[in-house]
Amino acid sequence: MAQTPTNFFGIVVRRQRYKERDALVTILTKEYGFKTFLVRSTQTAKSKISGSVITFSYGEYSGIIKNDGLSYLNSASNIKQFDEIVKDIELNAYATFLFDLLHEAFIDDPVPDYWYRKLFKALLYIDNGYDAQIIVNIMQMQLLEAFGVAPNMDSCVVGGETEGVFDFSVLLGGLICSKHFDDDIHRLHIPKRIVYFLRLFSKISFDQVGKIEIKENNKDLIQHAIDAIYLGTVGYYPKSKTFIDKMKRWHI
Repeated sequence: MAQTPTNFFGIVVRRQRYKERDALVTILTKEYGFKTFLVRSTQTAKSKISGSVITFSYGEYSGIIKNDGLSYLNSASNIKQFDEIVKDIELNAYATFLFDLLHEAFIDDPVPDYWYRKLFKALLYIDNGYDAQIIVNIMQMQLLEAFGVAPNMDSCVVGGETEGVFDFSVLLGGLICSKHFDDDIHRLHIPKRIVYFLRLFSKISFDQVGKIEIKENNKDLIQHAIDAIYLGTVGYYPKSKTFIDKMKRWHI
């Protein structure tokens, strides 16, 4: 018995050619999480759907959803693109990294609505010219909760102090005040301004960001701190992070 097509909202994560005429398209769906679809005849001039499954497109799709194996995409409507992300290799890299982080956090489960909306808003902000690294850093700090390793950013993890000089302890899982620095000799040793930004990023909503400007050397320190937190708690990074690091070395 043939399955009835399902309508769903989705964001195209990646697309690759499959055989001579078709494509495999990964879509982050609002209802079913990450799904890979076989899309027929995308390589032909007469294809009606090829333009709707370009990476970083989003809108309403219809197809057969499979729990296992490939799903099948039939049609698309009201499709838009994150135009600036499509055109810019750096923005493209940051957006891809966000997709990969979300996939690592939720694997093949549906992405909770809260995180789906937050990701979509992050992409909109990046596409509208906000600093891509800062937007991604905010997502990184807040996604630690989704990974199950949310740090204590409100007070010292040892004594509960809320005032004073703080550092970050990966080992102890959050902020540590100067009274207890000896409890972790491997604390990050970051300046207080970087601690401030980590605390800010763990709480702030994108609507509060505005045209935030941070000096490049501070952005580098923020990124190094977040990298240390991820590697010490989550334990790994998606491969797409490597490309971002290379771009920084190449000064792209």
